[in-house]
Amino acid sequence: MYFNMTRNLFLFVFFFNSLILFSQKKRVNIDSIIKSDNHIVFKNISYGPDKKNTLDLWIADSKLKSPFVIYIHGGGFGAGSKNAAYSKNNFKRIKRLLENKISFATIDYTFKNNEDFLFSSFNDAKRALQFLKFNSEKYNLLRDRVALMGASAGATSSLWIGLQDDMSDKNSSDPVLRESTKVSCIVGMAAAHSLNLKRWKDMANVDEAYLKSIFKKYLGKMDAEKWVQKSFDDNYISEVDFFEKMDTDDPPIFIVNYGKNRKPKNIADFHHNPLHAKVLKQRADSLNIKNVVYAPGIGIIDKSRQGVVEFIIENLN
Repeated sequence: MYFNMTRNLFLFVFFFNSLILFSQKKRVNIDSIIKSDNHIVFKNISYGPDKKNTLDLWIADSKLKSPFVIYIHGGGFGAGSKNAAYSKNNFKRIKRLLENKISFATIDYTFKNNEDFLFSSFNDAKRALQFLKFNSEKYNLLRDRVALMGASAGATSSLWIGLQDDMSDKNSSDPVLRESTKVSCIVGMAAAHSLNLKRWKDMANVDEAYLKSIFKKYLGKMDAEKWVQKSFDDNYISEVDFFEKMDTDDPPIFIVNYGKNRKPKNIADFHHNPLHAKVLKQRADSLNIKNVVYAPGIGIIDKSRQGVVEFIIENLN
C-alpha cells in the first residue's frame, strides 16, 4: 500500500511538472532579473539571415568554458517564441543549469510554409547549434558538450538534429554550416518518435483516411494536396524521418509524453501521444542508447526517477 501511495504521488507530481513545462503564462521579468542578479546575457543575437533567426544566450558564471543547452520552443511549427523559456517554472530550470555552470540559449525560428513545409524550422534550429559552436570562443562555450532541449515541435526538431549522423557541410562557403551537428544529449517533451506519418497511423491504430483528414486540417491554408502526397512519399520520408537513422552512436535521450493513449482528434493529439515515448524507448533499448523515458499515462516510469535538469547535468559535466 505504501508503495502504491508513493508511486501515485510521484505520478501526480511528475504529471503536474510536465504540464507546467509547456505553460507560456506568468513569464518572469528577465530584464529585472538580469540587473538584480548580474547575469551575463546576450539578447536577440542574430544567428542567420531571417528576421526570426534570433536567440538569447545566458552565460554561466565560470572562468572556464561552459557546456550549454539550446532550447527549441513548441507551437506546432506555426506559433510560439523563444520567450517560452521564461515562464516561472521553466526559468527555475534555467537558474539551476546556470548554478551548475551550464550556459543556456533559447531560439526563435521560421515556421512551416508551403515551399519546404518543416525544413525551414529544422534547418534554423540546426544553424543555431552550428552558430554557437562556430562562436564558442567568443561566448566561452564548450563546443563538444551541448544538449538540445525542446517541447512538442521543438522536441521533434531536437530529435531530428540529434539522432541523425553529422549534418555538417565541410564544403560550404558558409563557415557556420561546416560545424558539426553532433550533441551530447537530447531532451524531448511531448516528442514524436518519427516524422513518418505511416508510423503514426500504425502506432495509433487508425486508418489512413482518418489520419489524412486530420493532417489536412493542420496544414490550413497550405497546399494540402501537395503536402499530403509528399508526406506519404518514401523519398520525402527518408529526408525528414530520424527514427530509421537511429544507431548505437546516438546520444542519450530524455523523453516525457504525458496523457493517456486515446484516439487522436487533432494533430497535437497525434504528436503528443504517449505511445511515441514507448516506441522511442523500445528503439533506444534495442540499440543500447542510454535513455530516461516517462509516459506515466501508459505506465512507463523510468526506474531512476531522474529529472530533466539532473539528466542534463549528468551528460554535460
